[in-house]
Amino acid sequence: MDDQVGQAYAQALLAIARVDREVSPEESSRVRELVASRSAVAIDFEASFFQKMTPEILARTVAAAKADGIAVAHMLIVDGIRLATTDGDLNSAEAHAILRFAHALGCTDLDITGATREPDEFF
Repeated sequence: MDDQVGQAYAQALLAIARVDREVSPEESSRVRELVASRSAVAIDFEASFFQKMTPEILARTVAAAKADGIAVAHMLIVDGIRLATTDGDLNSAEAHAILRFAHALGCTDLDITGATREPDEFF
C-alpha cells in the first residue's frame, strides 16, 4: 500500500484503539507492528490528535489511490481484531468500529465473515 493509504490505515487502527477513549502503550506498540507488516509508512501519531480518521475518510483515501477497498478492509478486519484483543478481549464498541470501516470500504457482511475466522465468537 502506498504512503497515503498506509497513513490512513494507521490512523484507522488508532481510531479503533481509541474507541475506549485512550490508547495504551501496548496498543501503540501493536499499531506500529501491524502497520509495519503492511506498509513502510512512518506513523504520524500526532495527526490522530488533530484530525480524527473516519470510515468515510478512509474510504475516500483508498478510492483516490485506486487501491482495492475490499482488500484493505480485509486487512483492517484482521489487524483491527488483533489490535482490539491486545488487552485480552474485543469489546462491542471496538467490533462496531471495525465493522463501520469495513462497510465504508465496500464490504458486505459476507465479505466480513470471509475475511477471517477470528471474529466468529464476536460477530
